[in-house]
Amino acid sequence: MNLIPFRPLVYRGDLEGTTSPPVDIISQDHEARLKSSPFNITHITMPRHGILENSLGTLAQWRKEGVLETFASDCLIILEQEIHVGGRRISRIGIISPVEASPERKDVLAHEETFPWAVEERRKLMEKTSCQLEPIFLTVNGTSFERILRAAVRQMSPAKIFHEPDGVVNSVYFLTDPRSMESIRQSLQRENAVVADGHHRLQATRNLYLENTGKNRDFWKFTLAYVTSLQSDSLLIGGIHRVVSREYEISAFMDSIREYFDVRGMNGDHGQESIVLYDGGYHSISPKPIAFDAIGCSKKYKYAGDPSLVSNLILRQIIGMTQKDLSTKVLYTHNRVIAVDEVDSGRSGFSFLMPEWNKSVFISMIEDGRLLPQKSTYFYPKVPSGIALYCSDSLQISGRNPQ
Repeated sequence: MNLIPFRPLVYRGDLEGTTSPPVDIISQDHEARLKSSPFNITHITMPRHGILENSLGTLAQWRKEGVLETFASDCLIILEQEIHVGGRRISRIGIISPVEASPERKDVLAHEETFPWAVEERRKLMEKTSCQLEPIFLTVNGTSFERILRAAVRQMSPAKIFHEPDGVVNSVYFLTDPRSMESIRQSLQRENAVVADGHHRLQATRNLYLENTGKNRDFWKFTLAYVTSLQSDSLLIGGIHRVVSREYEISAFMDSIREYFDVRGMNGDHGQESIVLYDGGYHSISPKPIAFDAIGCSKKYKYAGDPSLVSNLILRQIIGMTQKDLSTKVLYTHNRVIAVDEVDSGRSGFSFLMPEWNKSVFISMIEDGRLLPQKSTYFYPKVPSGIALYCSDSLQISGRNPQ
């Protein structure tokens, strides 16, 4: 893969109250809380009333008033995140920079399908602002990358430190030493990157690259990304649960589901390693061999927690949902409590609770060439939006030729 130093647009002050999670996991209530801060990045990434001109106007105003400023020199941004999981402190380190990800590149690999409407929504916002407002999340399988990053910041103090409500402590470093930046670039030259989060933003950027024939084409050739090691102990992968609209009665489809799955009642939620159907009671869903045939999984790796078994087989084939139904009549959440409460409250009909991913299973499936349904993986800790923006005028400012 190929990444380049850049001159990001950054907040002049500290980052407390200005960052947010990626937009696709922000609820309406959370959006309102974030926007109670006058300079939170969601005022740009989630424009008021969905009007793109509001994002453009806010961005221009903040640049004029000095809320946001262009970093003084070319840099790579190193982000270290600390979180407590299972009673232990873990730390993850990665880098934020533009990564070459145009369609002809074969070293940035998507593993999930996309919703066309979501791609178009992101495309329009990026085109209107001429900026990439949030980094996508990439992982590389190399073992030396994390060591090289830690060595690069060993003698540095963080330029910014900020805390997130879920307990993540973020330390931001701006690396400007040319030799260190080139060492990092070279360490990744032979690596392939797997997209963890940001499939819709990646596709939107690629679409803009294909659509542009003028001076901005080189800008859209690169995608703002956060890159970290897939082998890091602090890179965690959760499942994303499917919560289905109450207009569907699961009882009407149970005979068809049993043709493909062994369905057994459970005394409580003890299915952390398998798919669980929740309709007021818990039922384990174990795929029969015919289930894998139905989703076209004829290759060497078959996984009982494969999200395709739910999205493609049960929701599409058995229940008959369309692509539009999957995006409008299914709630996707990584929070198991929410997935159960939606059913108990009567707001939804039933939920499919997905297991946590085993990292080696995920790697094997991707190496096996599997393209998973939308919303199949939840990589965490998330990368906050608002640390840096990548805008088209940064190419002219730095004088860099990204070729």
